[in-house]
Amino acid sequence: MTSLSIALANLKPGTGKTTSAVWLAHVFAEAGNPVLLVDADPSGSALEWSDLAAMDPRLAPPQAAFPFRIVALPSRELHRRLPEIARPDDVVIIDTPQLEDHAGIARSALRYADKIVIPCAPSPIEINRTTPVREEIAEVEAARDRPARPAVLLNRCVARAHSTADARQALEDLGYDVLDTAVPRLEVYAQSFGMPIPGPGRQVWRRVANDLTSDTFQTPNSVNYQRHSHS
Repeated sequence: MTSLSIALANLKPGTGKTTSAVWLAHVFAEAGNPVLLVDADPSGSALEWSDLAAMDPRLAPPQAAFPFRIVALPSRELHRRLPEIARPDDVVIIDTPQLEDHAGIARSALRYADKIVIPCAPSPIEINRTTPVREEIAEVEAARDRPARPAVLLNRCVARAHSTADARQALEDLGYDVLDTAVPRLEVYAQSFGMPIPGPGRQVWRRVANDLTSDTFQTPNSVNYQRHSHS
């Protein structure tokens, strides 16, 4: 059993799953945790990101672009195969494919993960699209050894806009747990694909990691997030 496993899930592409998975993997690794990033999407976006970042001319060999292990596992048997790959002390972060196109793979990831994070922009259409994800989580619950902890991560939020608070209230009224930290809409995130993760912008994801490992969202084998780096 790993120390913590997190799946990023949503109905459709373009919701910030890969961005969230990669930035979270970096801040957990920065805090001294061994991390395994699992690219479960057949499109292989996280793995492509890693490959592109490794070619960045600013990196001096043998410096690694991603300071953690990353594997491709777009499989309907992910929940059975991943225990053979993950190490006991790993923080496992799974970038799942969109449910609408790859439901079998996504369900397998939902079956495996301790915590399921649903990235959601503060708009009515994206809030509505969280319902099928919650229904899938409920359906796989019977096949799990223990309950998962789902939570919504508000992302691509406009600074000082009322839409973020309105979306939080709407999601909570629907019965969701919503992480305290909302990820702002910033160029450092929007333009980060294919690049080594910079220091600026990590502080937000450190807070997201803290939210996920707080007492509110603890699961029996969870790790605590503690930052050891000041970058």
